[in-house]
Amino acid sequence: MKGVTEFSKVGIISNNCWEWATIAAATYSLNSTLVPMYEAQIPSDWTYITNDSNCAVLFCATQEIYDCVLAAVVPEVPSLKAIVCLEDSDKPYAFKTLMEASKRSYENTNIIAPTRDDLANLIYTSGTTGKPKGVELTHHNTVSNVIGVRHMAKDVHNFIRQSDRSLSFLPWAHSYGQTCELWGGVAHGSSLGICRGVPFLLEDLQLVKPTVLFAVPTLYKKIYDGVHNLIESSNPVRKSFLRKALEVGHYRIKQKNGGNKRSLWEKIQFNALDKTILSKIRDRLGGRLRHGFVAGAACPVEVINFFDDIGIPICEGYGLTETSPIITLNTPYDRNPGFVGKSIGGVKVVIMKDGKPAASDEEGEICCYGPNVMRGYHMNPEATNEILSLAPDGESSLFHTGDLGKMTCEGWVSVTGRLKEQYKLENGKYVCPTPVEEAISMSRYVMQVVLCGANRPFNVALIVPDFAAIRSELKIEESTLDDQLVNNQKVKELIDYDISKKCSKLKKYEIPQEWSFVAPFTASNNMLTPKMSIRRHVVVRTYENVILNMYGDEIVTDATDGDLKEKKVA
Repeated sequence: MKGVTEFSKVGIISNNCWEWATIAAATYSLNSTLVPMYEAQIPSDWTYITNDSNCAVLFCATQEIYDCVLAAVVPEVPSLKAIVCLEDSDKPYAFKTLMEASKRSYENTNIIAPTRDDLANLIYTSGTTGKPKGVELTHHNTVSNVIGVRHMAKDVHNFIRQSDRSLSFLPWAHSYGQTCELWGGVAHGSSLGICRGVPFLLEDLQLVKPTVLFAVPTLYKKIYDGVHNLIESSNPVRKSFLRKALEVGHYRIKQKNGGNKRSLWEKIQFNALDKTILSKIRDRLGGRLRHGFVAGAACPVEVINFFDDIGIPICEGYGLTETSPIITLNTPYDRNPGFVGKSIGGVKVVIMKDGKPAASDEEGEICCYGPNVMRGYHMNPEATNEILSLAPDGESSLFHTGDLGKMTCEGWVSVTGRLKEQYKLENGKYVCPTPVEEAISMSRYVMQVVLCGANRPFNVALIVPDFAAIRSELKIEESTLDDQLVNNQKVKELIDYDISKKCSKLKKYEIPQEWSFVAPFTASNNMLTPKMSIRRHVVVRTYENVILNMYGDEIVTDATDGDLKEKKVA
């Protein structure tokens, strides 16, 4: 490979493609390290990462990215020896040209087999809380994750089959997509199709017809919302049939989990409704999906139960880039909705409170140790020492996730919040925003939500509305503009009521007393990371004036273009 020797760093700026996997494998075969980046990142991020990692070669997905890198990155990164463009071209710097040249020199290529402790990936965190840090993951880290998942399966053949196929849309530049889907699939001999992009997702699901799917909660929530919007907008007869189909699907799951046996009539009902209704819902995901996996954020229990009812088990997992990524996982044979699973093979989970392991069901920081824990942050010993300590076995590194959680005596782990996101209200009460945001996001009229309230008398919420669902519910003409809906009294009452309903199980001080509609959080406005996590600090900074206005404070700067209006919750 051009300019690459043992221990070199090889950068790649690209969405998922066959070239990505080829470059990764070639990098490993020379005992070099892959440094993946996202096309959606800005040039200053590419410059920072290539400089911090000391990249020797950089692969660029498109001619546009190549030109940008040549102009903005190369002059700032003295370690770069070459840049290559992946777009099909006969130019000397094109990947195609490089591949043709490699055919002629293949016999002279020396393969350098890496050891288990050599560095495979240098994956930079998405920077939701600050400057990205390079996570050092060894070959053993990644392989241990694949093997650890396999050891959890009672029947490996039915868990992951050689005949399985997935649709890849999670970025391989992140450890979730790379370890779980790409290398996990390769390890079991399965295949995958590469999604052309989120706008084509539903169409590509029909083309690829996956049997397994790796996704974030957003996808499953969209399917859930779509079905429930269809139910609510249907005529009474159709609405009754749709609800009955979900009901009999739920009864079937209860019976499989040890409930009362279904009568002959109930079985006939299920078979008829499954064929005419539930199968049509499954068809939206390609019609062959055996089970799905979800991670990256909390998936509401209602969504997981819904997929159970239609016949597609969803296995929730939990982990971070620093843990390769899987720490815990539900499997199709051992699931507990509301929990993120049990620790995978080889990984030990410890809930730490006040510097000591907590008792069962006691809340504390989720920590873990095992072969999945990263080597450290690249050239950042201070950050490494902040997050790694000595494990209870006296030998391993204990990784502190920064997440709050609990673990039952049976080993089931639940995530209750994020330590760094936890804040105190003016009255001294602590709030974890995640459970509140999860509750509000279960409204089919809400697409995204961020809760605020640090050092304030009460919480407020920034809400991205689903105007299509709102129009459907209130029988509002499609031609009505979004700006008109913002100030519509019926819309305000609808959101007020649904927030109150969805937050009914929360403590009174946790429920937002005011809310505002705002524009969507996207990667293009830097409010979403490439793996679709909300950059909370960016959202709060962007909508600072909206927040100030909800508290009745004086506005000190110009309003943000994307701001809409605010409304007090009744």
